[in-house]
Amino acid sequence: MKENDTTLVEELARVNEQLRTNIAKLERSGEALRESEAFVLAVMENLPIGIAVNSVDPAVNFSYMNDNFLKCYRTTRSALADPNSFWEAVYEDPEFREEIKRRVLDDCASGDPKRMRWNGVPITRKGEETTYVSAMNTPIPSKGLMVSTVWDVTAHMRAEEEQRKLDRKVQHAQRLESLGMLAGGIAHDFNNILMAVLGHAELAMVKLSPLSPARGALAEIVTAAHHAADLCRQMLTYSGRTSGPVARIGLRELVEEMAHLLKTAISKKAILNLNLDHDLLPIQGDPSQIRQILMNLIINASESIGDRSGVITVSAGATRCDREYLESTELGDAIPPGLYMHLEVADTGCGMDARTKERIFEPFFSTKFAGRGLGLAAALGIVRAHKGALKVYSEPGRGTTFKILFPALEEKVSDEKPSAPTEWRGKGTVLLVDDEQSLCALGARMLEHLGFHVLTASDGREAVDLYRKRPGEIDLVLMDLTMPHMDGGEAFGELRRINPDIRVILSSGYSRDDVAGRFAGKNLAGVLQKPYTIAKLTEALSAVMPGREA
Repeated sequence: MKENDTTLVEELARVNEQLRTNIAKLERSGEALRESEAFVLAVMENLPIGIAVNSVDPAVNFSYMNDNFLKCYRTTRSALADPNSFWEAVYEDPEFREEIKRRVLDDCASGDPKRMRWNGVPITRKGEETTYVSAMNTPIPSKGLMVSTVWDVTAHMRAEEEQRKLDRKVQHAQRLESLGMLAGGIAHDFNNILMAVLGHAELAMVKLSPLSPARGALAEIVTAAHHAADLCRQMLTYSGRTSGPVARIGLRELVEEMAHLLKTAISKKAILNLNLDHDLLPIQGDPSQIRQILMNLIINASESIGDRSGVITVSAGATRCDREYLESTELGDAIPPGLYMHLEVADTGCGMDARTKERIFEPFFSTKFAGRGLGLAAALGIVRAHKGALKVYSEPGRGTTFKILFPALEEKVSDEKPSAPTEWRGKGTVLLVDDEQSLCALGARMLEHLGFHVLTASDGREAVDLYRKRPGEIDLVLMDLTMPHMDGGEAFGELRRINPDIRVILSSGYSRDDVAGRFAGKNLAGVLQKPYTIAKLTEALSAVMPGREA
């Protein structure tokens, strides 16, 4: 009996020891499990994205969420504590809330992993900037749970939007540049045609008796040709590379001088208000072109008001522009931040929608039945030539405001204009070069009328050969810029190699400033823009050639 008792005690002791060992193992396993759980939670809490575990039902009950989950959705734990609280806590706008809720629940119900990912979801809060998140759900069917992952994509969305804005701006600039090249080409060709019309009409008037009944008809032809040339000039102005004589301009004084003219240009039902600051710095530019901008904007404002009563306000003031502001304007990318004088025309008319606003500076685009679509296109070109910028504010039914920015001028600019000689007569030999035979013949007659002996050539190559043969005889070369075989630019270079002191005047249907800028510093004697009159020809020649002695 004692032996059996001893065996039982020993067995009990062994079992007890085994139990203690097992308990110790379980305790160690539990500790390891708790450490593992703590590690996983620490990782989850420190991930740069938001993670939550929630029910798969529409109530979205959460059993876990990290801080970044709350941060991405811009909410708090207490706001998500109650069932069904997620949708209202995260999405403030009721209409969007129902839309996103329906979409998310439908996508989750499909079981398709590709549908359980949502990109660029806006998170709005009243009075705060909108942020954006992307989210993904991963179901755990065996547990009836869903792992919800979310990350902030605000910076990415804003970068994409900025890129889209930049792309639109580049495309807009490229479109305007292409249209400008088209407009310039049309203007150049028309100027060549107008040169023949205007020149022959002027020569005919010179030859006719003052009492001839034909003089009236010729005068009408000359007037019509000048009007057509003005239209061509507007098309060239659109390129932004043409300007007139430079002067110091006070915007306040310019508007005050035009006040009476502006009042006559607007509808009788419109009221014109002037809001002109004092002590403004002057700007540098062509006064006639600034007046053209103002008149175009005033007429547009009046037509926008139409037959209704309305107000047009013309303002002049100073604006200090930073880079961000300039980037929101037309042409602002090309000018530096700083102090600008502004000219502003605001109306209470019908306004414009976004689509119309995008196209208003395109040449030939007009919302008016009888409009040519050149007014605002020319205005943009003038502003570009003056190294300024232009900003447009407009909404349908709420009127339109055009704000023109010109760089403030601190250095004095001479505004003296050379006086054109009267009854001037030339002497010597001029080599006239033009591939258009009719223009060559016309130009020869005009030069002979002024007292010159004239030689002619039909292209640059022929002109260079003729000058090489008769270098001491030719006093000046009047040459068209655009010609076949060898154009005026190439021929000018060849002629200067023969004689570095040669006097060459280039003529062109393109902008005078554009041509002059192309040959700056190359000893070009002058540029004559087509169509030119006898007076303009006289002015150009008298500046570089001696006249006959009386």
